[in-house]
Amino acid sequence: MKRAAITGIAGQDGTYLARGLLCRGYEVHGLLQFPFDREEPVLRRRYPADEFNAVRWQTGSLEDPFSLVRFLKSAQPDEIYHLAGLTDSRQSFLVPEESVLSITLGTLRLLEAARELCPNSRVFLASSAEVFGVPAESPQSETTLMKPVTPYGIAKLAADQFGRLHREKYGQFVSVGLLYNHESPLRPPNFLSRRLSLGVAAIQRGETKELQLGDLSAVRDWSDARDIVNAMWLSLQADKPGDCVFASGQPRTVENFVAAAFRAAELDWKEFVKTTTRTSNHQQVTNGLCGNPRKAETELGWSRQWSFEAMVADLVQAELEHRPELERANPLPKPRSP
Repeated sequence: MKRAAITGIAGQDGTYLARGLLCRGYEVHGLLQFPFDREEPVLRRRYPADEFNAVRWQTGSLEDPFSLVRFLKSAQPDEIYHLAGLTDSRQSFLVPEESVLSITLGTLRLLEAARELCPNSRVFLASSAEVFGVPAESPQSETTLMKPVTPYGIAKLAADQFGRLHREKYGQFVSVGLLYNHESPLRPPNFLSRRLSLGVAAIQRGETKELQLGDLSAVRDWSDARDIVNAMWLSLQADKPGDCVFASGQPRTVENFVAAAFRAAELDWKEFVKTTTRTSNHQQVTNGLCGNPRKAETELGWSRQWSFEAMVADLVQAELEHRPELERANPLPKPRSP
C-alpha cells in the first residue's frame, strides 16, 4: 500500500486529492493547520465515516519545522503533496512577510525535512500561474519568462526554485505544478465562483433581483478542481520529475463565466447583474493568464473530464439543490450536461 502525505488537506484541493487517493488504495496522512478539534466538524461533513477514520490526521505549521519533521517521520510517505500556504495574491500585499514565511520558507523546510527523512519520496509542489506576472506571451508554457508582480507570486517562484534546486542538486523527485484557476462546489463564498453561483441560485428562487459584480472584462483560464488534482497525482506517477502547466488552454472573461452561470439556471445575466467600480485594493493585479497544457497532456497523459460549461453548471446546480458538503466533496462525480 502506498502512503501519501498531504499538507493543506483541509482545503478544496486537499479534500479532493485525499478522497481520490483513498479510492486508489493509498494510506493517507494529512497535515492540518489548526487543532484537530477545531477542524473536525468541517472534515466530518466532507468525508464518509470510513474515509474519515482512515485518514491519519496531524496538526502542524509550515512555520514550525519540528512539526513538519514529526509529520513526515510518522507518515514515511512514498508521495508528498504540498498544497498548504497563503493563497490570496491580493492579500499578500498586506502581509508580504507572512507570504514569504508561509510559502517560500515553508516549502524549503518541507523539502529539507523530506531530504533528511524520506529521500526517496516523490514530492509535488502546488505553484501558481501568478509566477508569470504580466505574461510575456500567451498561452504560457513551462518555458515562458517568469516575472511575478505580487508578493504571492514572488514567494511562489522562490519556492519553486528551491524545488528545482533540490531536484537538480540532491536528486530528489520534485515536480512543480503551475496551477491556473480551478473551481468546485467546495469553494468558500469569498471566491467569485461561489459568490456567483450563490447569487444565481438566489435569483432563480426569487430571493433577490440583483447581483453586484466588479470588472467583467478580466481574463482567466478556468478548469475544474477535480481535474487539477488528478493532474497532481499523475505528475508523481511519471518516470521523471519536472514542471507542468495545469490549465484548460482557453482564455475566458469573467463575463463568459457569468453568462454560463445564469445560462445554467435558464436566466439572462444582463437582466440581473449590476457592475460596480472597485478600489485599487480590490483590483486583480494580473490579467490575461492562459496556460498551455500540452506537456501535461502528452507526457503525463492528462485529460480533463469537465468542460467549462459543465463545471459552471455544476457550481450553480450545487446551490440550487442545496447539495450537502459530502456530495460536493466527491472526487469522482460524473459531469452532467450543462
